[in-house]
Amino acid sequence: MAKYNDPWEDTMLVFDAVVSRLNLENVRIKVLGDNNLKRVVCKVQKANDLLKYETNNDVYVFINEIIFEGLTDELKVLAIDEVLSGIVVNAKGNISVKAGDIKTFSGLIRKHTYENYEILQESVKTLFEVQKQKE
Repeated sequence: MAKYNDPWEDTMLVFDAVVSRLNLENVRIKVLGDNNLKRVVCKVQKANDLLKYETNNDVYVFINEIIFEGLTDELKVLAIDEVLSGIVVNAKGNISVKAGDIKTFSGLIRKHTYENYEILQESVKTLFEVQKQKE
């Protein structure tokens, strides 16, 4: 079972700066420390209807603060920016949490570079669009 704690003050300073830069001030985000997180420093979860009703929070962000504190300041911002990038507010004000759009192998990126991987993805996307238009 996860053991949550209130986030450290230093963590919240970085977190609040990123929230402000991403214009997410209108999203009610609750940050919790969870030093039992494995393989990720941060994760985001949308509140279900019951939890939202009970707490009025839209989204929860969990941070392994032990790992987070080991990062450089630049990497701390990157880690929080990455986890918050999945929070989407549509025109009606509805909030959703999206998964990242990149899923591949680190060895592939090291071998072929991210730039070439991105070219591959965009090329495939374009070719599917062309094929769809032909039909």
